[in-house]
Amino acid sequence: MKWYEQKYVNRRDWILDNLENLKLSPQELMVVITIDFYNENRTDISMDILQKKTGLDMDELNRVVSVLCARHYLDIMASSRNVQFRLDGLFDTDTAKDIRVMDSPLIELFEEEFGRPMTPNEMQKISEWNRIYPRKTIIHALREASAYQKRSMSYVESVLRNTGRKGQ
Repeated sequence: MKWYEQKYVNRRDWILDNLENLKLSPQELMVVITIDFYNENRTDISMDILQKKTGLDMDELNRVVSVLCARHYLDIMASSRNVQFRLDGLFDTDTAKDIRVMDSPLIELFEEEFGRPMTPNEMQKISEWNRIYPRKTIIHALREASAYQKRSMSYVESVLRNTGRKGQ
Protein backbone atom coordinates (compact mmCIF):
# COMPACT_ATOMS: atom_id res chain seq x y z
CA MET A 1 0.00 0.00 0.00
CA LYS A 2 1.37 3.41 -0.93
CA TRP A 3 1.89 6.06 1.73
CA TYR A 4 -1.00 8.22 0.53
CA GLU A 5 -3.43 5.29 0.67
CA GLN A 6 -2.93 4.76 4.40
CA LYS A 7 -6.05 5.56 6.42
CA TYR A 8 -4.17 7.93 8.71
CA VAL A 9 -2.92 10.16 5.88
CA ASN A 10 -4.97 13.29 5.30
CA ARG A 11 -4.46 13.84 1.59
CA ARG A 12 -6.04 17.30 1.51
CA ASP A 13 -3.76 18.47 4.31
CA TRP A 14 -0.79 17.17 2.33
CA ILE A 15 -1.96 18.99 -0.80
CA LEU A 16 -2.39 22.27 1.07
CA ASP A 17 0.88 21.81 2.94
CA ASN A 18 2.78 21.34 -0.34
CA LEU A 19 0.86 23.77 -2.50
CA GLU A 20 3.88 25.89 -3.43
CA ASN A 21 5.75 22.80 -4.65
CA LEU A 22 2.82 21.45 -6.66
CA LYS A 23 2.33 24.79 -8.42
CA LEU A 24 -1.46 24.48 -8.63
CA SER A 25 -3.49 27.49 -9.73
CA PRO A 26 -6.47 28.44 -7.55
CA GLN A 27 -8.84 26.79 -10.04
CA GLU A 28 -6.72 23.63 -10.21
CA LEU A 29 -6.56 23.48 -6.42
CA MET A 30 -10.34 23.84 -6.16
CA VAL A 31 -10.89 20.98 -8.61
CA VAL A 32 -8.26 18.75 -6.93
CA ILE A 33 -9.70 19.32 -3.44
CA THR A 34 -13.24 18.67 -4.71
CA ILE A 35 -12.20 15.44 -6.44
CA ASP A 36 -10.30 14.28 -3.37
CA PHE A 37 -13.32 15.02 -1.15
CA TYR A 38 -15.65 13.00 -3.37
CA ASN A 39 -13.16 10.15 -3.65
CA GLU A 40 -12.69 9.99 0.11
CA ASN A 41 -16.45 9.83 0.58
CA ARG A 42 -16.80 7.27 -2.24
CA THR A 43 -19.22 9.49 -4.15
CA ASP A 44 -19.53 9.30 -7.91
CA ILE A 45 -18.04 12.27 -9.75
CA SER A 46 -19.04 13.76 -13.07
CA MET A 47 -18.05 16.91 -14.90
CA ASP A 48 -21.51 18.30 -14.15
CA ILE A 49 -21.01 17.74 -10.41
CA LEU A 50 -17.54 19.32 -10.57
CA GLN A 51 -18.93 22.30 -12.45
CA LYS A 52 -21.72 22.78 -9.92
CA LYS A 53 -19.42 22.45 -6.88
CA THR A 54 -16.53 24.55 -8.17
CA GLY A 55 -18.59 27.24 -9.88
CA LEU A 56 -16.34 27.09 -12.93
CA ASP A 57 -17.92 27.30 -16.37
CA MET A 58 -17.59 24.11 -18.42
CA ASP A 59 -14.87 25.51 -20.72
CA GLU A 60 -12.70 26.54 -17.74
CA LEU A 61 -13.35 23.22 -16.00
CA ASN A 62 -12.35 21.31 -19.14
CA ARG A 63 -9.16 23.40 -19.36
CA VAL A 64 -8.30 22.74 -15.70
CA VAL A 65 -8.97 19.00 -16.01
CA SER A 66 -6.85 18.89 -19.19
CA VAL A 67 -3.94 20.62 -17.42
CA LEU A 68 -4.17 18.25 -14.44
CA CYS A 69 -4.21 15.25 -16.78
CA ALA A 70 -1.28 16.63 -18.81
CA ARG A 71 0.77 16.98 -15.60
CA HIS A 72 -0.18 13.40 -14.74
CA TYR A 73 -1.77 14.57 -11.49
CA LEU A 74 -5.18 13.29 -12.58
CA ASP A 75 -6.28 10.14 -14.38
CA ILE A 76 -9.83 9.73 -15.63
CA MET A 77 -10.85 6.12 -16.08
CA ALA A 78 -14.18 5.25 -17.64
CA SER A 79 -15.94 1.93 -17.24
CA SER A 80 -19.40 0.76 -18.21
CA ARG A 81 -20.65 1.62 -14.70
CA ASN A 82 -18.99 4.93 -13.90
CA VAL A 83 -16.12 7.35 -14.41
CA GLN A 84 -13.30 7.46 -11.87
CA PHE A 85 -11.23 10.55 -11.21
CA ARG A 86 -7.96 9.38 -9.63
CA LEU A 87 -5.41 11.77 -8.13
CA ASP A 88 -2.72 9.17 -7.44
CA GLY A 89 -0.36 10.90 -9.85
CA LEU A 90 -0.43 13.98 -7.65
CA PHE A 91 1.03 11.95 -4.78
CA ASP A 92 3.47 10.01 -6.97
CA THR A 93 5.14 13.15 -8.32
CA ASP A 94 8.79 13.96 -7.80
CA THR A 95 7.57 16.58 -5.32
CA ALA A 96 5.93 13.92 -3.18
CA LYS A 97 8.95 11.65 -3.44
CA ASP A 98 11.31 14.46 -2.48
CA ILE A 99 9.22 15.62 0.46
CA ARG A 100 8.52 12.13 1.77
CA VAL A 101 5.71 13.19 4.05
CA MET A 102 5.02 9.67 5.16
CA ASP A 103 8.14 7.62 5.72
CA SER A 104 7.04 4.05 6.39
CA PRO A 105 10.48 2.86 7.55
CA LEU A 106 10.39 5.60 10.21
CA ILE A 107 7.05 4.31 11.51
CA GLU A 108 8.39 0.77 11.47
CA LEU A 109 11.40 1.94 13.48
CA PHE A 110 9.08 3.45 16.12
CA GLU A 111 7.04 0.25 16.25
CA GLU A 112 10.20 -1.78 16.71
CA GLU A 113 11.52 0.49 19.48
CA PHE A 114 8.17 0.74 21.28
CA GLY A 115 7.45 -2.98 20.82
CA ARG A 116 3.93 -2.36 19.55
CA PRO A 117 2.07 -1.01 16.51
CA MET A 118 1.65 2.75 16.30
CA THR A 119 -1.86 4.15 16.61
CA PRO A 120 -3.21 6.34 13.79
CA ASN A 121 -2.69 9.44 15.98
CA GLU A 122 0.92 8.43 16.63
CA MET A 123 1.49 7.86 12.92
CA GLN A 124 0.08 11.32 12.24
CA LYS A 125 2.45 12.79 14.84
CA ILE A 126 5.44 11.03 13.24
CA SER A 127 4.33 12.44 9.89
CA GLU A 128 4.23 15.95 11.37
CA TRP A 129 7.69 15.53 12.89
CA ASN A 130 8.98 14.29 9.55
CA ARG A 131 7.94 17.61 7.98
CA ILE A 132 9.57 19.66 10.73
CA TYR A 133 12.75 17.79 11.71
CA PRO A 134 15.43 15.95 9.76
CA ARG A 135 15.03 12.18 9.84
CA LYS A 136 18.28 11.71 11.78
CA THR A 137 17.05 14.10 14.49
CA ILE A 138 13.85 12.07 14.91
CA ILE A 139 15.81 8.83 15.09
CA HIS A 140 18.18 10.40 17.63
CA ALA A 141 15.21 11.44 19.80
CA LEU A 142 13.71 7.95 19.53
CA ARG A 143 17.02 6.33 20.51
CA GLU A 144 17.41 8.70 23.45
CA ALA A 145 13.89 7.84 24.65
CA SER A 146 14.74 4.14 24.39
CA ALA A 147 18.03 4.58 26.21
CA TYR A 148 16.20 6.14 29.15
CA GLN A 149 13.38 3.56 28.87
CA LYS A 150 10.88 6.37 28.22
CA ARG A 151 9.15 4.86 25.23
CA SER A 152 6.41 7.43 24.77
CA MET A 153 5.57 9.89 22.05
CA SER A 154 5.51 12.76 24.55
CA TYR A 155 9.07 12.00 25.66
CA VAL A 156 10.28 11.79 22.05
CA GLU A 157 8.54 15.08 21.34
CA SER A 158 10.21 16.79 24.31
CA VAL A 159 13.61 15.56 23.10
CA LEU A 160 12.81 16.93 19.64
CA ARG A 161 11.80 20.31 21.05
CA ASN A 162 14.97 20.49 23.15
CA THR A 163 17.10 19.45 20.20
CA GLY A 164 15.43 22.13 18.07
CA ARG A 165 16.29 24.76 20.69
CA LYS A 166 19.91 23.62 20.82
CA GLY A 167 20.09 23.89 17.02
CA GLN A 168 21.29 20.33 16.52
